[in-house]
Amino acid sequence: MTHVLIVEDEEVLNDAYSVILTKEGHVVTQAFNGLEAVKAIKANTPDIILLDVLMPKMNGIEFLRKINLKKDYPHTVVVILSNLDMDKEIEEAYKLGANRYILKATTSPQQLALVVNHLVKKDANS
Repeated sequence: MTHVLIVEDEEVLNDAYSVILTKEGHVVTQAFNGLEAVKAIKANTPDIILLDVLMPKMNGIEFLRKINLKKDYPHTVVVILSNLDMDKEIEEAYKLGANRYILKATTSPQQLALVVNHLVKKDANS
């Protein structure tokens, strides 16, 4: 069973992702900002993190800086979610260990579930 950590400050989106991914058979943990996400990842290491960039309290880039993904969570896949064209931030996220970038505005929760399922299958075949 795949554990997905959703880090998204928009409650409606966070809940939509959670409902769909749970129906797909994944275990889901929700966080609504980077501070909550730091606590969540330390409590139970996820297989996949869906990470919004712009959030209150601690944004997605600050979260990646704080957790040291490459050293402490090398097997966790991070998918960056954003509504903005943020080339500088996305580039930094990749340097900090993020694996994918998805534009939220053009990706439905169902499409995001397909991406997660693809990542799970890809990992299972590795």
